[in-house]
Amino acid sequence: MEEEKKQERSYELRSEKVRSIVGQIPSSLIRYGITAIGMVLLCLFAVAYYLPYKQVYSGTATIHKTTTTPVDSTNITILLKFENKRPDKVKGQMICLQSPYRTFVGQIQDLSSVRDTLERQEALCRFKSADIKTVENQTVDFQITRTSGNLLQKMLGDI
Repeated sequence: MEEEKKQERSYELRSEKVRSIVGQIPSSLIRYGITAIGMVLLCLFAVAYYLPYKQVYSGTATIHKTTTTPVDSTNITILLKFENKRPDKVKGQMICLQSPYRTFVGQIQDLSSVRDTLERQEALCRFKSADIKTVENQTVDFQITRTSGNLLQKMLGDI
């Protein structure tokens, strides 16, 4: 009984209809369509490989009294309050402070991992003395842009 069922199934698999479908070459439209889709995917991967992946951290920075030094740049401790995500490694990264009148750039020397009760972190930064004097005792917006690898690495790393 079981042997008859096996023969019947194998006969169904080898029927004329099945052989004609399996043995048929796809039409040129299907072949070129598959090729076009493959080329588009290849182009997308190439673009993702060459696009840099940038992480942007933003928030508000509070600058307290600065010390006057005769040199053109100074180290100053400012309080950074990040909006939603915090960076893990920012030593040596550039920080842009955006006052209502202008934007100026400094470099982060160190970022404390300890936050105060207002969710602010102390950051030791180096700025030009003339620039930092213009925003003394103010709260301004800041932005830190960190480039890490390319978009393809980020996409494949999340999988």
